[in-house]
Amino acid sequence: METRKYITKSKVEVFFEKQFNNPVISKTDEKIKVIAVDNYIHLGQFIALRFLEWVSLNPGGVVALPTGKTPEFFIKWMQYYLENWDTEINTGLLQQIGFDKELKPDFGSLHFVMIDEFFPLDPLHERSFNYFVKRFYIDGFGFDQSKAMFIDTYNIPEAVQRDFDGNKNVVEIFPEGKIDLNLRIKHPGSTKETLQKNIIKYYDQFCENYEEKIRNLGGIGFFLGGIGPDGHIAFDVKGSSHHSHTRLTNINYETQAAAAVDLGGIESVRKKAVITIGLNTITHNPDVVAIVIAAGEAKSQVIASAIESEPSLEYPGSALQKLPNTRFYLTNGAAIKLQERKRLRILGMQKADIKTIDRLIIDGALEVGVTLLEMTSKSFKTANRYLQLAQQVSGESLATLAQSTYNRIAEKIQKGLNPPVQSSILHTAPHHDDIELAYFPLLHHLVRSEQNESHFVYCTSGFTSVTNEYINGNLIILRNLIRNGRIDKYLDHKKLFAKDGFWDDITGTLNAIARKDKTEHEIYISCRLARHLVHLLKVKTMQELLPTLDETINYLTTVDPGKKEIDIVQQIKGWTREFEAELVWAHFGIGLDHVSHLGLQFYTGDIFVEYPDPERDVKPILDLLEKVRPNIVSLALDPEGSGPDTHFKTLIAISNALEKYTEKHPDVEIKVWGYRNIWSKFHIADVNMIVPVSLNSFAVLNNMFNNCFVSQKSASFPSYEFEGTFSDLAQRIWVEQHQQLIALFGNDFFYDSQNPLLKRTYGSLYIKEMTYKEFCDEIEFIKGMIDTKKGLKSLN
Repeated sequence: METRKYITKSKVEVFFEKQFNNPVISKTDEKIKVIAVDNYIHLGQFIALRFLEWVSLNPGGVVALPTGKTPEFFIKWMQYYLENWDTEINTGLLQQIGFDKELKPDFGSLHFVMIDEFFPLDPLHERSFNYFVKRFYIDGFGFDQSKAMFIDTYNIPEAVQRDFDGNKNVVEIFPEGKIDLNLRIKHPGSTKETLQKNIIKYYDQFCENYEEKIRNLGGIGFFLGGIGPDGHIAFDVKGSSHHSHTRLTNINYETQAAAAVDLGGIESVRKKAVITIGLNTITHNPDVVAIVIAAGEAKSQVIASAIESEPSLEYPGSALQKLPNTRFYLTNGAAIKLQERKRLRILGMQKADIKTIDRLIIDGALEVGVTLLEMTSKSFKTANRYLQLAQQVSGESLATLAQSTYNRIAEKIQKGLNPPVQSSILHTAPHHDDIELAYFPLLHHLVRSEQNESHFVYCTSGFTSVTNEYINGNLIILRNLIRNGRIDKYLDHKKLFAKDGFWDDITGTLNAIARKDKTEHEIYISCRLARHLVHLLKVKTMQELLPTLDETINYLTTVDPGKKEIDIVQQIKGWTREFEAELVWAHFGIGLDHVSHLGLQFYTGDIFVEYPDPERDVKPILDLLEKVRPNIVSLALDPEGSGPDTHFKTLIAISNALEKYTEKHPDVEIKVWGYRNIWSKFHIADVNMIVPVSLNSFAVLNNMFNNCFVSQKSASFPSYEFEGTFSDLAQRIWVEQHQQLIALFGNDFFYDSQNPLLKRTYGSLYIKEMTYKEFCDEIEFIKGMIDTKKGLKSLN
């Protein structure tokens, strides 16, 4: 069938381009048109309005929409506009933009194309893309299910089941769960492998038929998708052919790591393959409106590569450059590495600030490969785009700029060499290992000083980062201890709920670590779970725990990884994370009275995490501020849309609590330490404290992490940037940051220094210290987001 013609002109794009002051940029600089907005809530609104516009103009069209966390606010704005259509089309933004009142979108007329799915995965699994599509798009928007194309990678149609020995689903054919696509070309070595090879061939034909159906519809008319950490579009990962069609294939590590949290850990994801539409499936119809969406700085480099580079297999998004209606809808953070856009933004400043100048000088020096002091020499003549722009906007010589930047960085290092004393510090964390992975070497100095008092608060239970397999192992150990009567040796019933009883678990574990007794280490972890279970279930004897243990162990053994757990499993995982954090600070002799677990209730296992409630989630933090009366508060300060969503939601809750606290105590001077760990990184120009890290600190970090955070040792929910434990990744980041400093300052600054702390430096960590007013300025964008969100009844 010939490709269908679509109406692609957009009043919505014109409106948002103007609303958010998007510059005119040539096709040479940005090979795909970009429209950027200020935050991801406005981004969702922009996408929803563009989609509604397209649907109104193109009844009967073919659409493909994304799954996962990316389209959260697209979906919520769609819900809002569908529920409030009459008001919005008559007096609201739809009317203001110029929507035609006579062209109401008819979702029942559209053909829906599912983009991808894991293979195999039960479509009833709540993290399957089938489940997502049916819940949010078919039921949520009103698509006609009979006109939707689904990718069912689980159920074998009844008509062909006899061809597969009567098996009803793919999991029965792959009982170990491991999908070996090499069976396509291998000679099967058993009856089981013959069956597996045949089901792979069956799905290869399914993919061919799926592709043909899309083309018979005239190709996709509206494609909306995110972009992965490796730059993937759909599941077309880095290296995919730009001529690729729908296929059964494997995915790379980066994509597996990004999906791990949704499917119960990377161990589960690694066993699976995927079915995905191809890049050529998307681009087949030259009239397709293909929109890629992204928020936050985390993916800014892969975005820039897709937009600015020549078409390349390294950058899947670059396959869309040939389409006249391809767009990247981004937040400003996601667009931050687009070079011409950055240049125009800086030139548009009335006066470039010091941070902008420092960033240009640092990036320029690193690109050229010279130290800052070498740039002060009269003989230095090489000025790249960064250095030229710095001179242009400052009006100063390169030598002057380089010397000033050098001096400011040196001051930051000096500040890091002199940590605060006589301070009350409230260290806050979204999850139980965030503080340790951000600035553990600095904590050595802070907690060892008797003049400082440190309190540690963990805002969420962190249960989503613990695997079912790990918890099941601990429960089995506990059950065996109870059955054989050995539990009494380790658990004093007289102190079951006493504070010193909880401390016994800690000292017992640390003694086991000291003796390198893995068995006893596991026993004390189980003892801590026993205390909580006895209290939760209100039983009088350990034997009374056995029915619940049997039931929970059976549940964990049979439940599909990634499904939202029952309440008791979430609680057990949360207790595990709490105990791990308590072990860390017990290393330094810090007691339980200085460690708080808030378990804020906005944190759930749902795909879309709700926003903190101003009362329910803010009050516990405010109460703690009143109790501790800190003069320093540390917090995770990831860029908007980067890092785990929990980090950003926790930042909102803490900022609200600080606002209430300072209103009540206007004379209190609080410093705020913003930190980042493995999920995002500061630029040197953005921080004002650089803490040197020694080889000994690396050793202590790794020893602590592997002994205390046992649930995290297997790296089941890893970063896409690194295949290994989080402590190893933190070390790598600190080393990379130090190597940048060496490139800027030279080896001699550190290793010929008279200061032994500098001489032993092999890593560097960054802290952004702010006054409370500076912190308020830093997060001003949050208030704008919350104000926008308040207008949506459908948002929680």
